[in-house]
Amino acid sequence: MTLKAVHIFRRNYLMDNDTKTHCTNCGKEIPSKVDFCPFCGAKQASSASSDQAKDVENAEDKIEGSPKKPKKKWYKRWWVWIVIVILAIGVIGALGSSDDSDSSSSSDESYATSTAKKNSSSSSSSSTSTSVRKSVQVLDSNSEDQLAEKGETNANQIRYGELIKSNDYYGKPYSISKGEVLQASESKGVTTLLVYIDDDTDQLFEVAVRGKTKAIEDDYVSINGVLDKMTDYDTQSGGSNTVPVIFAKKATVVGHDDN
Repeated sequence: MTLKAVHIFRRNYLMDNDTKTHCTNCGKEIPSKVDFCPFCGAKQASSASSDQAKDVENAEDKIEGSPKKPKKKWYKRWWVWIVIVILAIGVIGALGSSDDSDSSSSSDESYATSTAKKNSSSSSSSSTSTSVRKSVQVLDSNSEDQLAEKGETNANQIRYGELIKSNDYYGKPYSISKGEVLQASESKGVTTLLVYIDDDTDQLFEVAVRGKTKAIEDDYVSINGVLDKMTDYDTQSGGSNTVPVIFAKKATVVGHDDN
């Protein structure tokens, strides 16, 4: 048997008794375990490499076919809850700081308002004390005897008609030796009397007496005080009259009109 015949016999034998594959060069069907193609002589991949490749393919198929491990839901991860707690603490802290700031700001505003009111009140009191009426200053700077002496002199020299024309005599001591109380009323630590000097000429004074007095309507009183600025009072008939005003420390009752 020639070498060619042996080669053909071997090729056919292998083709009949082995698994088949295709040549990587000519594409003809050849036994899978040969190293060279019987037709074109091209070198083929080793069987070991082929087996290894198959093993790799089988392993990949198993991996792809095996069920995948399910992923945990986000709320089941422990670190997610830690992050949430930290964020919540930060938000609460920020809100608390904002409340403290607002409270502090409100307290500062309240304090400023209170201070402003106190300063305003203090300023008002100071202004009042420095702007005490001249008639009150004269009243406080003279004793009752001095008021009686100076007031009697002025009462003799100044006519009633002059008193109701202007306030030129404002702050001067003035005395009423005997006048009849037409009306008496008390308010805010002051008793106000409407006193007639002469019933025939309707000479009427408004007298502001400090504190309370025993004088009532139809009493006769004597007054030692200081002239203040004129004022208007409402009459019982619905009109108004302008009358002189006297500030006095007291009104002394000297009699009563029983008629």
